[in-house]
Amino acid sequence: MAREAPVQSDRSPVRMLLFLALALGTGVVLIVVLFQLITGYQRRIEEAKRPEDQVMVIVANKELYPGVTVAEEDLYAVEIPPRYLPDGVFLSPDHVVGRIPRERILANEFIRADRLADPESGVGLNAVIPRGMRAISVEVSGGHALAGFLNPGNYVDVIVTIKPDASVESTEPDAKGAAETKTFLQAVFVLGVNSRMQREDATQAKEKRGKASPSVTLLVNAEQAEQVAHFDERGDLTLTLRNDQDVEETALQASGVNVEDLRAILAGPEKVEKARMIKRTKVVAPAPVPDTLIIIKGSKRTEQQMDQNGVIQQPAGGRN
Repeated sequence: MAREAPVQSDRSPVRMLLFLALALGTGVVLIVVLFQLITGYQRRIEEAKRPEDQVMVIVANKELYPGVTVAEEDLYAVEIPPRYLPDGVFLSPDHVVGRIPRERILANEFIRADRLADPESGVGLNAVIPRGMRAISVEVSGGHALAGFLNPGNYVDVIVTIKPDASVESTEPDAKGAAETKTFLQAVFVLGVNSRMQREDATQAKEKRGKASPSVTLLVNAEQAEQVAHFDERGDLTLTLRNDQDVEETALQASGVNVEDLRAILAGPEKVEKARMIKRTKVVAPAPVPDTLIIIKGSKRTEQQMDQNGVIQQPAGGRN
């Protein structure tokens, strides 16, 4: 019996076509994805090469000080991206020239609106005095003024030294013997030294001051201004320099003149004498210890006291 030949399936060409179509589709997808990746990288590279939009910002060319009018040569402009732009900065020098700094502005620092005084405040020293505050100048010399070291923008303590008044009569022998010193103001801001509102080197300071007594302008309130004027008239004022970061008031130690003494001085000359009186406590000498005479007779012991002249007083007691 003859064997029949196997019948070939008609599905083989269909399978081949499906595999080819699947491979072709996968290749197309890979090509598209690869093309998008390459295009994205190229776009990023082009954006990195392309310069970012810049904005002109006004910066201080040198240190600017309170009370000194800003000139055009004190400024310059820098370009920065808008996303790094701080708030309150100026984009044109026209809005800065002629203004007065409210506080010291460092070199290369952005000029901000809150660092400048209001345009309506005027020019000079009065433009930087805050509302409710006063500026008062005192004449101090030598070590009292920290000559050569004190500059506008520093903080100082104010010390008064009141010398004894020779016209004040006192029954105490040492009531007029020593001066009285006390710190009555702490952490006072220095607006100016002499007529300058900006720093100067040692040569310039010597040329401006020479041997003259420099005047220091302090920023105080109305009550403190009265105290400074009063003590400047009554005694000698001395300034002690503080660290700019140490502006907290500290409790005054009980040395020199206390607060009550200062109030007495402010009250008038009648209380000055009372404030300057030195309270003395009379020291009472201890009573002399009497001598004791001990008499022993056998087992009997007797003690008798004697005065300074050797006279026997009544017996202090005895024991067997």
